[in-house]
Amino acid sequence: MAFRAVHAEWGTVFAHLPDLGCGRSWDAVWKMKPPAPLTCDECCHPMHAKTSRTGLRFFAHAPGAPACALALESVAHHLLKLELANAARDAGAHAELEARGPDGTWRADVLATDPAGTWKTALEAQLAPITDADTIARTEKMHADGVTSIWFSDRPRPPWLGTVPSVRLERIEGARHLAVGEGLVRFTGRSWSAVSASLTQFLTWAFARRIVTHAPRTPLSYPQRSLATVWTASQYVTAETEHLEEEERRRRIREARMAALQGAKEKKREEIRARNAISRAKALTEATAAEQAARTQPPGRHWQSARLFRLGVDQALARLADDHGVTATVGLSTGDPRYAGGVPLVDEHGVPMAVFNPDPGACAGRHSCSWPGSY
Repeated sequence: MAFRAVHAEWGTVFAHLPDLGCGRSWDAVWKMKPPAPLTCDECCHPMHAKTSRTGLRFFAHAPGAPACALALESVAHHLLKLELANAARDAGAHAELEARGPDGTWRADVLATDPAGTWKTALEAQLAPITDADTIARTEKMHADGVTSIWFSDRPRPPWLGTVPSVRLERIEGARHLAVGEGLVRFTGRSWSAVSASLTQFLTWAFARRIVTHAPRTPLSYPQRSLATVWTASQYVTAETEHLEEEERRRRIREARMAALQGAKEKKREEIRARNAISRAKALTEATAAEQAARTQPPGRHWQSARLFRLGVDQALARLADDHGVTATVGLSTGDPRYAGGVPLVDEHGVPMAVFNPDPGACAGRHSCSWPGSY
């Protein structure tokens, strides 16, 4: 099945046009005796005019045709091409079915052109499986010849949708014509949502450049999958950009506030560490003086009791040696209230290094609780 053929005298004729595109009637090629001299412009095999039971006019290859691309196309594919052509004409464009590129390396299912000659757009009806690479390659071939392209499918989930400029079509129940079901969107302030439009309305917008292809940078909030490329109006692209810029501005403000809060907290911690360092230094000086004073006296009962009976002292001394490399012993100033009931562990110079087993409840308000370590 095809809607285009070559007449030996009239040139290219189109079954879907009332005048065949050459000022002739359908009766001039249909059921003619002898048959009208028609051939396929793809394989040059003879063709004849036919009409389906529903009144659809088309050209069919005569018996014995070779493996022609047009002959292998399905009826569904031909009908979608016909709907694309009719919608393009309703949108104000000239539409030519199965039009070849200038060097014959590509053939558009429907080539829509501006009557003023300012643009050309190929409308591709794609129903059979195809890879993303193939759609991109065919799109680029046409683009190299100055022809933009839009791909269409009425299948539920074409896997290539969004890889190239494309939309999915559907026929709404009770509607006569196809409508865009997926791929046309608008920005609603924070995300993208689907827009419904007839095929003719979509093509009218696309031909007039009122809608453009766009790669969304925010989520698509409708049930279908996210698409790499969608169709939308320029003002929605601007709205998305403004939204993202506002989000970025707010993010920077939040980060600045968090940085300021973190800086204030760090400053407060530094002040506390500085005060603690002073307290520790003061406590260490006082404790060292107390230890030096205690060394001028014989060991007291607190020292003797701690050395002989306080469990765990030896383990604490061993840990100081293992973890910190400090050789320590029980300080003679044991019993001083600044140790909160604990046992001072001092190095060979009598400088307190830690306090063993202090009473936490007795530490409140005491400098002696600010030791580097307690055991």
